[in-house]
Amino acid sequence: MPSRAEVRRAANALPEDLNWDALSAGLRPVFVRRRPLPPGAEAPVTFRMPLGVSVGLGVDIGPAFMYVGPEMLRSWPVTIEEAFDRAMTNLREALLAERFVEMEYGAIAGVPIWWYQSHAGIASGMLLLEDELAKRYGDQPRLLAAPMRNLLLAAPFDADRELLCWIRDEIAGEDPNGLDLPIFALVDGRLSIDSRSTAAEQAMVH
Repeated sequence: MPSRAEVRRAANALPEDLNWDALSAGLRPVFVRRRPLPPGAEAPVTFRMPLGVSVGLGVDIGPAFMYVGPEMLRSWPVTIEEAFDRAMTNLREALLAERFVEMEYGAIAGVPIWWYQSHAGIASGMLLLEDELAKRYGDQPRLLAAPMRNLLLAAPFDADRELLCWIRDEIAGEDPNGLDLPIFALVDGRLSIDSRSTAAEQAMVH
């Protein structure tokens, strides 16, 4: 993970007015972290996706992502929808450039796992691009979990769900920006929240 000094230098290098022209190329849709934001921090603008999860707006500043809050958005000459569309376009372009990056494979606690980390730092964003998931994971049904912004895990569809949840939570708990997302199912090229997850798991979605 980048040091606080690296993040501070990147933030200090941003234009003081955080204007649209300077930041629009770095816009990305980002899942909001599970830990509370620091006191005084502005909550990010979020969108409810058809998938059933909320997604925020963030700006890639190199070693970290900066959330886009309502005040910043109001200073830009675009609507919320236009900003989000630009973020999705940027995400797709970044991940398309890495289409042929190989996934790593291994086993965690006996569960076969494929894991993907993006050079762009937002592997979890692939959950928002169903067609890209279908191309990369093939015809076999999979379970997917994103414990961190830049980590997407895939397991066989018949994997032990409780164990996969434990793996997700163990990894997310080690990352200050760990995510709070349910387990997803990719079946026949369609992504959904795993219908066989427990009620407690589905209640995590916010």
